[in-house]
Amino acid sequence: MIVEASYIPVIEDYNKDGTLKLSAILKILENAGNCHSDSVGDNVLTGSNNGKAWVLTDWKLEIISYPVYGNDIKTQTWGEDGKSPFCLMRDFLLYADGQLCVKGTTQWVLFDLNTGKICRVEADLVNKYEPESKKVFDDIKLSKINIPQEFSITKEITLRRCDIDFNDHVHNISYLDFAMEALPENIYKNSHFKHLRITYKNAVTSGEKVIAKYSENDGKHIVCIYGDDNTLSTLVEFVQ
Repeated sequence: MIVEASYIPVIEDYNKDGTLKLSAILKILENAGNCHSDSVGDNVLTGSNNGKAWVLTDWKLEIISYPVYGNDIKTQTWGEDGKSPFCLMRDFLLYADGQLCVKGTTQWVLFDLNTGKICRVEADLVNKYEPESKKVFDDIKLSKINIPQEFSITKEITLRRCDIDFNDHVHNISYLDFAMEALPENIYKNSHFKHLRITYKNAVTSGEKVIAKYSENDGKHIVCIYGDDNTLSTLVEFVQ
């Protein structure tokens, strides 16, 4: 089942030059996925309140061009027809005024909030989504983000209450914001990245701060985000 949705951006979704922020693109795609879940009766809030939650483990994004202020934004999303009983892939396409601008894929696991363990995704739940054989990327597996040996920038970021989502975790888009804070100024100011990879390894659920560490390697801008107990939480890779 391919689900289409429209989105009307608000002013805070845009950069100063009128292009859509990278975080806004993730938000739009995430909301499109939620629309699909709601349409098949797999409400994320209800599931979380019942002790089961879909947890995002990976993003992969290719930005062909950035939508600009005034564009008509539409999305398509679907679940991939996968083989693993422990994870699902969801794909995305984003259009601006009818032109394809963004391609993306995500990986999700079903998490038991009571036991703290990954659950098997039962076939009945998968079938609700009517998965498709269509894929946006040819890669069979998501590329691994290598942890740098050295970092040139280290930044402590104080957590805010608004960073915590309904699962009592730091929300996945907040990690992108943290990574942006650690980028060198010249890279941040020219941050119309063409590729984005994010891997979520351990959720930050408590503490007063996170530590974001930046390194550049072969044209890849990598930020590793740690909880204040020094546990690696998230890897973010930008390519211009």
